Amino acid sequence: MAVLKPRNRVLIFRLTQDEYEALQSASSGARSLSDYARSKLLASVGAPKIDEQLTEIKTTVARLADLLEKT
Repeated sequence: MAVLKPRNRVLIFRLTQDEYEALQSASSGARSLSDYARSKLLASVGAPKIDEQLTEIKTTVARLADLLEKT
């Protein structure tokens, strides 16, 4: 797949050896470690925050509990 826009920005961060090995292991099958890290990072940017997810789960559980009590 061709890159439609040139990637001309660089982001640098440091990892421990354990973190690096975990990332490398998780990225098996990806085109590159960089490509894998980029895709995971960008996917998480649009993902709902954990507190929003927990609130949604609590609401769903409460709704299910109410439905079970009524039956």
